[in-house]
Amino acid sequence: MKPKREIKFRRIRRLKRWMRPLPRRSNIHRYPVLKWFSKSAYNKTFLWSFRGSAIIPALFFGFWVAMLPIVGIQMLVVFFLALLFRANLPVVVALQWISNPLTMGPIYFADYRIGMEILKLVGVEYEMNKLLKPNYDWANFSYADFLSLLDTFPPMMIGGSIIGIFLGVVAVFLYKGMCKLYKSLDEQIE
Repeated sequence: MKPKREIKFRRIRRLKRWMRPLPRRSNIHRYPVLKWFSKSAYNKTFLWSFRGSAIIPALFFGFWVAMLPIVGIQMLVVFFLALLFRANLPVVVALQWISNPLTMGPIYFADYRIGMEILKLVGVEYEMNKLLKPNYDWANFSYADFLSLLDTFPPMMIGGSIIGIFLGVVAVFLYKGMCKLYKSLDEQIE
């Protein structure tokens, strides 16, 4: 029978090994946007806590913001959300890497389509962007047409919020379930 203290420290060592590639309290000043707030972030210990009370909001808000079409300001948004909701900063920042240049296309397309369907369900008539229609004549394309993509922002925000909130809720339930399973396995080991 192993003492509880040894089991607890083994769990902490395993968690630290998994979290090694994430931002740390000591190197927050190296991140482009977060370096402006590094002194404040360093002094707020709750940003670095791996307790459930800090991980749960980090998972929820991290997934939600990762699905929104706000590339370029995601890190700043999640930093302020982490401060506001006392969430774990490394986890919430790591979740922003979901929307990277390889995954942005499919994520934003899904955001747009789901947002358009939601708008249709609530009775709002919203014209589909001409560049996204299947019968668009690409032979007559001009770069000025890119400005017309600005009208895709409202449905993408709605769709991104729906997807992000759904993924955030699923992540929180999976986290809680995994914590219960892990604790029950630790108790069986004793």
